[in-house]
Amino acid sequence: MRRQFLRMGLSCLVALLLLGAGPVRADSDQDRARAAVESGEVKPLGAILKAVRQRYKGQVLDTQLLDMGGRWIYRVRLLTKDGKALDIGVDGRSGQILDVQGD
Repeated sequence: MRRQFLRMGLSCLVALLLLGAGPVRADSDQDRARAAVESGEVKPLGAILKAVRQRYKGQVLDTQLLDMGGRWIYRVRLLTKDGKALDIGVDGRSGQILDVQGD
């Protein structure tokens, strides 16, 4: 009986550790990005996409907001009308396009 309780206790502990290990970091990154936008430290995604679309025509496939050592960078993946995939780096604070790969 004692061995059964010990086994069940260890199983519960392992399950709690596994459930809590992954999402905590993801939620933390998302929360920090959301807080940066809400505080005005980073431009909202809509403003970034407007700047990108003024310069490049196509369909936005994916976006990410990355903290690069204290500097927020949006990565925008865009499919142009002629079928090229562009990866566009945009400064999150100023909205300035920093680099374009696949151009």
